Amino acid sequence: MKRCSKCIMPETAKGIKFDEKGLCQLCRGYKEFIPRGEQELRKEIEQYLNEKDEYNCIVPVSGGRDSAYALYYAKEVLGLKPLAVHNDNDFETETASKNLEEMTKRLNVPLIRMNSKEHITKKTVAEKFKMNSTFGSGLIVDQTCEACKYGFESAAYNNARKRGIKLIIWGDSKDESTEPYHKLIQHKVPTKLQRLLSPNVFSWFKFKRYFNMMKKEYGSNSPDGLKDIHLYDYIRWDRKVIVNTIQDKIGWSAPADSPTTWRVDCSLIPLVNYLTKKAYGVSKIELGFSNMVRSGKMDRDDALKQTEQIKKNIDVDKLKVFLKEMGISKSIIKRVL
Repeated sequence: MKRCSKCIMPETAKGIKFDEKGLCQLCRGYKEFIPRGEQELRKEIEQYLNEKDEYNCIVPVSGGRDSAYALYYAKEVLGLKPLAVHNDNDFETETASKNLEEMTKRLNVPLIRMNSKEHITKKTVAEKFKMNSTFGSGLIVDQTCEACKYGFESAAYNNARKRGIKLIIWGDSKDESTEPYHKLIQHKVPTKLQRLLSPNVFSWFKFKRYFNMMKKEYGSNSPDGLKDIHLYDYIRWDRKVIVNTIQDKIGWSAPADSPTTWRVDCSLIPLVNYLTKKAYGVSKIELGFSNMVRSGKMDRDDALKQTEQIKKNIDVDKLKVFLKEMGISKSIIKRVL
């Protein structure tokens, strides 16, 4: 298969074109992101360093790699007194659970776990899957993570409001974002009429019901006066430094059989990765690896090797079982997979 001569974008990727040198348009138009620097970060958080406060920031943690490093950095490098907040989205992996317990124990940071009652998050994701199945894999993967995102934000904001904390340190990074690629793709969102005429219209209504229940349960969004800091806007995101640090310092680990340390915290990821490949001709992991190679933060050969290992590990039968356990019908599973 032909791939970009710089990153690993495959020729099968929807919307991707190579020039005479074999470069994809994402590599041709790439502009390096320059972090604002630790000095600027310290200026931003200075007003929140009140020694009288029991906790002066919240770090949302998933049990994954980047948020684990954000917690470590907040406590050990910036000298903050963080409170770790986790939203159990019903898809938390065993690895994530172990990492959460181990890293907060070693850092001596309290861990607050939040979760919806009666598995509302899982029901919301399931109904969203059903209602989007009629419109293709692209819409499914584009909207799968919305409930989790809302849950993490609400968990962080509600705890900040409850405890009078004005600072949140987030561990998301632009380096792993798939947004640059998706800007090339025209996303078609179904109209209200198309939803009403869909054979899965009842799932649309059920989704709305569950999502409203979740919003009511989780509460409102950002409180007044809150400062959101995205750590990797200020410091360089470096995969090797992050992994080496959290493994050595706070006992973080990935599954022994996992070819990558990326997104080992969520059991939805294999499904999202598979459906992204089906919809766009490029997997979620390839998009992320391409970003890292493009920015010089991952070796191209290493990215190709890990991609092939992940490809070999795909088990469609396991995905079918996973969807069945979510309450997805056999007919929808057959249509989607």
